[in-house]
Amino acid sequence: MCASKNTVMRTALNGILTTAQVVATCFMAWKALSLWAGTPYPVMIVTTESMVPAFAPGDILLISNHHQNVHIGDLPVCWLPDRAFPMVHRVLRVSYEEQSNPDLTQLILTKGDNNLIDDTLLYPDGQDYLLRSQIIGFVRGYIPFVGWFVIVLQDFTRLREVTATLCRAIGLTH
Repeated sequence: MCASKNTVMRTALNGILTTAQVVATCFMAWKALSLWAGTPYPVMIVTTESMVPAFAPGDILLISNHHQNVHIGDLPVCWLPDRAFPMVHRVLRVSYEEQSNPDLTQLILTKGDNNLIDDTLLYPDGQDYLLRSQIIGFVRGYIPFVGWFVIVLQDFTRLREVTATLCRAIGLTH
């Protein structure tokens, strides 16, 4: 009887340690990829149609942050204050604080390929341009459609939450 308890305990501990090892390996792989790419977010999933036809919802974007100057046509990833998600739009115009010295702060105007107007209204109040410091990376490539799996999982979670809330509201559950 005691031997079977030890076997059960060892099996349980083995499962826990294996799970911890998988989680730690995934975490270390993500951190290694982040260091290699030079950004804390080396992979992102497109969730809107603002960049169609370049990128569609469900595309996975590969991000790195290894060059300093921004050029017209680049695809920066910007994470602005008070925004839940980053924004990926094409650079429409690049200006400098002083035209005579290109080493000064770049003023960057972006626009989604599928949008009618530039992104000025999306920037923080009183800001007409993005700054290089607000860019966390640049799109270097993409994998089409693979991100739909994550989008569907998120939508399923939202659907489950809405259903649970409705059930509580009409008194079907506690």
